[in-house]
Amino acid sequence: MNIKSTFFGLVVGMILLTACHSKSKTEDVKEEVVTDYPVIILPDTLFTNVSDNYTLYPLSEDFMDRFLDKAAEYSGTHPQVRAEFPSEWGVRGKERLPEGRELWLLQSQSREWMYLVITSGFGTQRILDLMPVAINVAVQNQDVLETEQWSTRRQADGNTFTVTKEYEWIKSLTTATKQAFIGDPEKYNRKSAVTEQFTINSSGRFEKEEIVDSLPDYSAVIFFYNRNEKPEMWDESIPRLQAFCEENNILYEEVYQNFAEVVIRNYELTTQFEFDITPYVSGISCGMVMLKKGETPKSVNFGSFDYMQMSMRRFFKISNPNL
Repeated sequence: MNIKSTFFGLVVGMILLTACHSKSKTEDVKEEVVTDYPVIILPDTLFTNVSDNYTLYPLSEDFMDRFLDKAAEYSGTHPQVRAEFPSEWGVRGKERLPEGRELWLLQSQSREWMYLVITSGFGTQRILDLMPVAINVAVQNQDVLETEQWSTRRQADGNTFTVTKEYEWIKSLTTATKQAFIGDPEKYNRKSAVTEQFTINSSGRFEKEEIVDSLPDYSAVIFFYNRNEKPEMWDESIPRLQAFCEENNILYEEVYQNFAEVVIRNYELTTQFEFDITPYVSGISCGMVMLKKGETPKSVNFGSFDYMQMSMRRFFKISNPNL
């Protein structure tokens, strides 16, 4: 009887050991799948929105700790809005770099923040450097609303990233008089914009560099609509608005596709520059994006001719002779 009990105990023990070993292997495989992030090619323009629904793959606890520590070392202009830095992040994917390095695209679970992280690759996941490339946050505190929006354009060389950082502070006008606002408008509305450029150097780090402005002085309007969704009255209003552009020496283009690569040409039909309007037309099916060197682009929904012309007059500061 004792021999049977002993034999039965050994058999049960072996079964349990095998089951545990099998479970361990299953967990290892699962972990390997989770950390085998998809290989991607980063888009030319990086921006974020709370409506993003991209899959975010989990980060290891060790990598998360190193990422949060390293984030404070960013050498560029830091965010101005007083928002709490996210503690929950995921990986959208990684792009292969020369010498075995990798460029990881991280996004906060709130979808409000996005970072690029350069790792040493070869499975080590050691962080060489990082930088924020997209932010879209709004924080309201009593009668003050702060918003901050960053977006990044990847240049044709693949190693250079131009980051546009816009901040706005707005105080409610509920208790303000018109005279008070006219007398001190910055007491109620303050804006700032910074453009910085970084290049991945030979050490695998983001090196800040001076921006050389090679663009001509320009004013331009891009009229856009989604293919096969041209609105009624488009063909009646847009030609008149384009004539208004010509009268005021404003360049214009009309597009219904390839919003990320809109080519702006002068009136001699030679290329002036290329512009990506996708960050400015999110949620807008048709309308116009107004551009002026040194100014933040402004998008306007398609409307009546008078409404759109008035918007252009305000943006380009064109006086109305009828007033």
